[in-house]
Amino acid sequence: MGDKFAVGVDLGATKVLASVVNLSNGKIVSTSKKKTRAGTEGFDLVQRLSLVIGDAVEESGMSCDKLSGIGIGAAGMVDRERGVLLAAANIGTNDVPICEPLKNQFSLPVKLGNDVEVATLGEMTFGAGRDCSNFVCIFVGTGIGSGIVHGGKLHRGGSGTAGEIGHVVVVPDGLPCGCGGHGCLESYASRTAVAKSVVYDLSRGFDSVLRDKVDPSKGILRSKALAQALESKDPVATRAINRAAHYMGLGLTNVINFYNPARIVMGGGLIEAVPLYLELAEEEARRRSLRIPARKTEIIKAELGDFAGTIGAALLLS
Repeated sequence: MGDKFAVGVDLGATKVLASVVNLSNGKIVSTSKKKTRAGTEGFDLVQRLSLVIGDAVEESGMSCDKLSGIGIGAAGMVDRERGVLLAAANIGTNDVPICEPLKNQFSLPVKLGNDVEVATLGEMTFGAGRDCSNFVCIFVGTGIGSGIVHGGKLHRGGSGTAGEIGHVVVVPDGLPCGCGGHGCLESYASRTAVAKSVVYDLSRGFDSVLRDKVDPSKGILRSKALAQALESKDPVATRAINRAAHYMGLGLTNVINFYNPARIVMGGGLIEAVPLYLELAEEEARRRSLRIPARKTEIIKAELGDFAGTIGAALLLS
């Protein structure tokens, strides 16, 4: 029997990335990417998904009848059975039917999952978790999310939302979060939080090479620009990363002490671009965690990079 292929889509807060993936080995055949527009209406969001999927399929040279289907990992809470994006705070849209319109357009099965859930599936199958049956996968970017693997299977929890580590409270009554709560880890340790910290220091008159790299109104700062600032020992960038890593260390401590995973896999744009962030977060976690799990829990980088989400989403069709 020949190899099977599917389209995997990573629908995030800043980009929509689609890949045609070989389901037997996780190899990428083709890819396409477009920016995500914050506050996009449901119809426009589906149109954007359609364009990216179509481009990836065309680039692969395959016809749709050669594909097993389309898998989508979306940054937010999803209804897997109905194929609906229920709430996506970082995208700015709610209650959007995703699967049905794409199924009608491409005449293919379409499945929907949470973005970090499917990225965890990718790492579990072809990446840093393939030899481990109990681990937590944490991705740090615009927001922070995690996937839980227990007994070699994804654990989704009672309401299907397990793994929302970004919304663990680290500061009671702290900074507001896009979820509607206050003091969430995401508000202190995400790339968005780092950008806001930079903007705050700039507003107080501190000088930084990031002054022209950050959008003060939207709090957008690219991981690459942040990495370059750290290389030049920029004090504003260094202070922001130290603060964010401290809070991520608190989040990791909670994971280690509560779930006691054999391994924590860390991925996402900030982890890939800024090694110092993970280094400092790990130091904080090992210092604060209970002695035995602090010593035994592995903390490693994800292996699939930007394509963990598309590979994992494609695997929803396997």
